[in-house]
Amino acid sequence: MHKIFGIDDILTEIFKYTELYKLYPCVFVNNQWCKVTMPILWQAPFIPNCFPQPDEKAWKFLKLLARTYLLCLTKDKYEFLKNEGLTLPPASSPKFEYPTFMKVLDFSFIYYVADSWIIDENVSEEKKIYYQEILGKTLIENLIEQAKNIQFIHLDGNIQAPILPILNKDTQSLQDLRRLFIHSQINEEIFVKNISAFVKQISEIVKKVEHITIRADAYRDDQEDEAKALAELIEVSSSLKFLEIIGYRIFPEIFKSLQKQSNSLVNLSLKEIDFKQSNSPVNLSPEEIDLKFKQTIQEIIETWLPIFDLKKLQKFTFRKNGNFNQDAVPLIIKIIKSTDMNLQYLELSMIPLTLDNRSEIISTIVQSCPNLIHLYLRTLSNSEIESILINCQKLRVLKFYTENNFYEANFTEIAENLPPSLHLLNIIITTKYYFPFYDSFKSFIDKLNSNNKLKILNVIKAGYYFQVDDESKQMLMERGISLNSNFNFIRPY
Repeated sequence: MHKIFGIDDILTEIFKYTELYKLYPCVFVNNQWCKVTMPILWQAPFIPNCFPQPDEKAWKFLKLLARTYLLCLTKDKYEFLKNEGLTLPPASSPKFEYPTFMKVLDFSFIYYVADSWIIDENVSEEKKIYYQEILGKTLIENLIEQAKNIQFIHLDGNIQAPILPILNKDTQSLQDLRRLFIHSQINEEIFVKNISAFVKQISEIVKKVEHITIRADAYRDDQEDEAKALAELIEVSSSLKFLEIIGYRIFPEIFKSLQKQSNSLVNLSLKEIDFKQSNSPVNLSPEEIDLKFKQTIQEIIETWLPIFDLKKLQKFTFRKNGNFNQDAVPLIIKIIKSTDMNLQYLELSMIPLTLDNRSEIISTIVQSCPNLIHLYLRTLSNSEIESILINCQKLRVLKFYTENNFYEANFTEIAENLPPSLHLLNIIITTKYYFPFYDSFKSFIDKLNSNNKLKILNVIKAGYYFQVDDESKQMLMERGISLNSNFNFIRPY
């Protein structure tokens, strides 16, 4: 039996995928459209020009938002703030129960909402700070209590400790929390204790978190309590798919939590991490890894590499780091070889390597990556480009820098060896005083095989797109190829 959808269901499906700024006029069409639109708009209220510091217009919007949320307070919370001396709007029932729509809870944003309401209070600075703390905490507690389904919590370390709420184990709104972002940057004992306690409470309530990002500033020394609390959360998150850890030096507790649980982790991002105390094997086989380390390469090879089983690894990204250059090559090669030829996405975004080291990496890619789909390398010679094209026939995306001049023969070789499945080709030429000649470009187009699927071709020189003549544009158009379209790149200098 087929399900019959009502008008509200159909409108909801349409509006869910509509850009927010296009939804605002829908509120004024009629009552039905308004009723469907408001829950979507209030899932994650956002004020333009609010971060890092609101401008004058943003403050006005924030104050209106504060007024709305104050009218949605429970009677006891409203009376509490009133008895503390805060100026509140006259009690009245709003048209909608706005907190019930909340799905994204951003603590910093609510902090600004609270600040906007008390900023004009004619009281001492000390009193303002107190009002800000109790108002922010009360608003957050009310949102958590009334919301039906909070899916994302964004906890930024800029907020003060007292604003963190005490959670009830039976809090229904957090049962389906899917994503958690925590940035711990205030090195104050009270904040460290509060954020640790808050994360511990989350771990007692939530069991289905899929995406966790935890970030600590490198200058902080005391991270042990936070690490333990985060380890508890990771351990109970059996649905965890994405884990990003940035800047943690005290790391053993978190690794132990990975050892104890059976999870579905797919993407692991580790940046500015110290692994010296973590040398036990972990039953973890991620499909995606994004790396940026603080340690020397030798320390990583000795302490980090043995920890994981990389046979299922499909996506590997190595970020540019000032400490790493030629020394990174052994680690990169070991990781690529450990993937058991399953690697599909490889991005080596680091400073240019020597010819010998680069050749070693290219040789490893050619031998160990027959299933590669996406490849981004900083520098390639013409012969290395040809070798990759010939041996990586499943490539769909190829991005590279080259220091060589591209003449007609070079373009011809690329066209003749282009993998049939290649969809996007980005060439960034770093040689000074050189642009490809029009004839070279025409030769490239002429030599493309009829079964080639190339759709986007980008040629960049010194940060500028290469402009072709009208004849070449017409030839590209006839083949259905877009030139210099939707391309983001990193300048090499």
